[in-house]
Amino acid sequence: MESIDIKIDDGIGFIYFNRENKLNTVTVEMVNEIMDSMDDLKSKVNVIIIGGKKNFSAGADINQFKNLNPVNAYKFHLKLNELLKYFRDYDLPVISVLNGYVLGGGLELSLSTDIRICSTTAVLGQPEINIGINAGAGGNVILSKVIGRNRALYMILTGEKIDAKKAYEFGLVDIISDNPENEALRIAKIIKEKPVNTVKLAKRVVNKSFDTNLDLSVDYEATVFGLLFSDNETKSRIDKFFKK
Repeated sequence: MESIDIKIDDGIGFIYFNRENKLNTVTVEMVNEIMDSMDDLKSKVNVIIIGGKKNFSAGADINQFKNLNPVNAYKFHLKLNELLKYFRDYDLPVISVLNGYVLGGGLELSLSTDIRICSTTAVLGQPEINIGINAGAGGNVILSKVIGRNRALYMILTGEKIDAKKAYEFGLVDIISDNPENEALRIAKIIKEKPVNTVKLAKRVVNKSFDTNLDLSVDYEATVFGLLFSDNETKSRIDKFFKK
């Protein structure tokens, strides 16, 4: 694995993003490695903790956006959709540790984990609009279900970053901690001792009731994402981003 590190400790699996020099921005290869590792861990642990040592993720690696046409942009979005749906359908609880930058696709992927533990110093946001694109991993769909329509539109349409306190007030994160990894470990140890099948089925019931028509909604979001790559202003803003 090049993009992640994996550890197992007493029935708890840890997946650490390992692209800190790129703020753990997400690539297609990283998506594949996360899913492959979680497939392998499924029979070895009862709970997964996922995150980065310094940053959760600053979003999708924008280098993958170079020369994207609408069709390939749509396919790229579908790859991120694959991971968000994988988190939600995964049998075991997935706890995310949110520290450093939690932006764009990084924030969106965290929304599909089961419990979000946030550092007091984390910075969260949906800044995609600043380069003329829409959310890349369910942000337009899932964010509004988590924090409500108006707050979701505020975050999406302004692209402003928010701190941990406001994220907690919005309901965007579940717990704030000075040491989020320790708090995630504490919660994982509690869940690990619960009946395994009961935990799996409880997660499934909650997600099935929450995710009605999710597939259709995130596919529509991916279609819009692809269409924006035919827009001249989007192309211009992406070019300016690379020049900076």
